Amino acid sequence: MRFTRYRYIVKELMTPFVMGVAIFTFILIMFQLLKFIEFLVVNGVSFLNVFLLIYYLVVAFLPITVPVSFLFSVLLVFSRLSSDNEILAFKASGISIYKLITPVFSVSLLAGLITFYVSFYGGPWGNRNFENSLHKIGAAKATIQIKEGFFNEGFLKDFVLYAGVVLPDSNAMENVFVFDERDKENPLVVNAKKSRLKIDELTKRTELSLNDGFITFLKSSGAKYRRAKFDEYNIVLFEGAVLGDRVPNLPSMSFGELKENIDRTKKIGNIGDYNKSVVEANRRIAIPFACLIFGFLGVVFGNANSRNMQSGAGVLSFIVMVMYWLIYITATSLGSKGSINPILSVWLANIFFAFFGFYLFFKKD
Repeated sequence: MRFTRYRYIVKELMTPFVMGVAIFTFILIMFQLLKFIEFLVVNGVSFLNVFLLIYYLVVAFLPITVPVSFLFSVLLVFSRLSSDNEILAFKASGISIYKLITPVFSVSLLAGLITFYVSFYGGPWGNRNFENSLHKIGAAKATIQIKEGFFNEGFLKDFVLYAGVVLPDSNAMENVFVFDERDKENPLVVNAKKSRLKIDELTKRTELSLNDGFITFLKSSGAKYRRAKFDEYNIVLFEGAVLGDRVPNLPSMSFGELKENIDRTKKIGNIGDYNKSVVEANRRIAIPFACLIFGFLGVVFGNANSRNMQSGAGVLSFIVMVMYWLIYITATSLGSKGSINPILSVWLANIFFAFFGFYLFFKKD
């Protein structure tokens, strides 16, 4: 009887758990879908490269989607058991809610181990490969980084580029305006009817070739300037080097790299980067533990004799996750700034929801 009950609850939990991972991952990918379509249709990026970008992003999202999917599955299953009076039948047979928590704990432990693995290995791997792939695609098709009809200030430091028309297939642009302040003593403004980005395939040395326009040379000492007309004018944007991987940011680092970064920043006294590194390292441990906490919350919220609860499982899991992440983001932001202890900041959301879950659990029973 005990094994049958255990297997029944576990079986009921696994299906919505797997479905939840797929659904919530798809929802997160949807926010990036327009960008991927733009890469594919407008910028001429190959389908294989776009598919790989999506794959890397899916892996990077798993540390988020696994916990929320587990919460969703527990809410869905226990709300159904409650609405179908199966919880009442269990209690009438002498099976308390405490005994039902055992199979939930087993699945939450499985979800926690999966989250632990993807937080330490899968997530950083996905993040790093996504950034590197995006970086290499951007280098191969430089106009991907240029937005048509906007002043592109992030394209290069002290360099503003405006293009009325962008033709990504040929790395060409029309109606171009350039403000180049890299030489502080001799800033210049360039207007051209046509331009094209020339990129060396090996070193990625990049030149902006401008045609049919004029240059305005500004003097920093006053308002005087001089203007020159040209048929062709070249501006070197990047000197170039053999293209390698980007320097990984904190979410893309392996745990070993993260630990080295913590030791290094602590040694040189870089408190800001040290706090951020400590927060990232503890985040990879704290998030898997959230699965255990969500197990208790799911049982408590789902153990309600309401027929409307089953349809609201997704909404309730969303609300709990929003509350969790609001506390988490606020606390970790304060921890990264050094306003509170960086280690404590990562665990505050877990501590709060652990006390809240146990309170509701014993109160409900």
